[in-house]
Amino acid sequence: MARRQLKVVKLLEPEMCLECRFAHTADVELEDGTSQQMIYCKRLDCDNWDVVSAESAKSIHLRDEAA
Repeated sequence: MARRQLKVVKLLEPEMCLECRFAHTADVELEDGTSQQMIYCKRLDCDNWDVVSAESAKSIHLRDEAA
């Protein structure tokens, strides 16, 4: 991935992301070294985000795209 500032945000309505064309499944490594499967949004300005509690992420690997 290009150098970007990755943030982990909470979703207000997670079900909305399941059929969104901008949402992709990803393995995300957090700053503390733990990894989780999350949704990666390519839209970058979604109204479904709760950015108040945003945390930094260390890296991301998209699962549903060819490498």
